[in-house]
Amino acid sequence: MTNHPHTPELVTIRRFGDMSEALLAKGCLESAGIECFLADTNITRLEWPISRGMRLQVSPNDAETAIAFLNQSATGDLSI
Repeated sequence: MTNHPHTPELVTIRRFGDMSEALLAKGCLESAGIECFLADTNITRLEWPISRGMRLQVSPNDAETAIAFLNQSATGDLSI
């Protein structure tokens, strides 16, 4: 699969072994207006012992903000 020349590569900001945690983090970012994607969900479900978990990905331009938002949401301070 080739990316469009103007489409930036996505960067992985977190890995999850648990689907509910991955969906919660994805939902938090989406509610903050940050577009994100979960990669490797099917392989994680089917081949957990050999997978490295699901990857939460964002555009490089959103990575710093997304990481900060997830870190703040983990501590309960959502004042972004």
